[in-house]
Amino acid sequence: MRVKKTIWQPLVLGVVLGVLAGMATVTGLSFLTPGITDNAIGFYGTLLLLASALGGPLAGAIAAMIFVIISTLFGPPDLKEILSDPTVFWPNLLALATTVALVGFGYRFIFERIKMPVRLLAWAGIVIAYYVMLTPLSVTPQYLLSVDPSYEILPAIRYGYETYAPQAIFDIFITSLVFIALPAKYVRPLWYEAKIVPKQDDQIDIERDQIETTKSETNGTKVRHEN
Repeated sequence: MRVKKTIWQPLVLGVVLGVLAGMATVTGLSFLTPGITDNAIGFYGTLLLLASALGGPLAGAIAAMIFVIISTLFGPPDLKEILSDPTVFWPNLLALATTVALVGFGYRFIFERIKMPVRLLAWAGIVIAYYVMLTPLSVTPQYLLSVDPSYEILPAIRYGYETYAPQAIFDIFITSLVFIALPAKYVRPLWYEAKIVPKQDDQIDIERDQIETTKSETNGTKVRHEN
């Protein structure tokens, strides 16, 4: 049942990593940076990116939504107070779910075309692009919906980039370690059947040896039949 596998594995992965991301914030494995746009920095971002990369856009969007909901209901008091405002909650939920989902498409693109370890450089570019898009997508609707005349969009976006910079570095480092540590078959996205998959050098050598062995056995069988 290929269809069930393609749908349910990403779904389960998104739920599990979304819950873990929320719990990372609730239990203090993430920390807040005070300012115009308070952001949690820690393992939550890493888990969301892994959900989208390994599970695809569906897993990423589900993980992001679960994370925001858990953070709103059970997160630290400062974060709960911020997200309790509908003009902050909905822009953050939609922007995070959208950008995390796009990461899944980006990872599929580089997975099909680039081998390790060069793939890690392309992955770093995807993470940076993710944060570049996330800030204006989440801040701009808050500015348009805000009734506070003192709210200024450009300083908010600039400060958002400043606070996301250490998170981006953290995410690139941790996710790259995960991709290096996992066997090749586990870094393959679960949400599609790849037509072309870059093979690791050791896999290529093994398959070449198997082909040569098969040819040798076939030739030996032919010789015995001729005799």
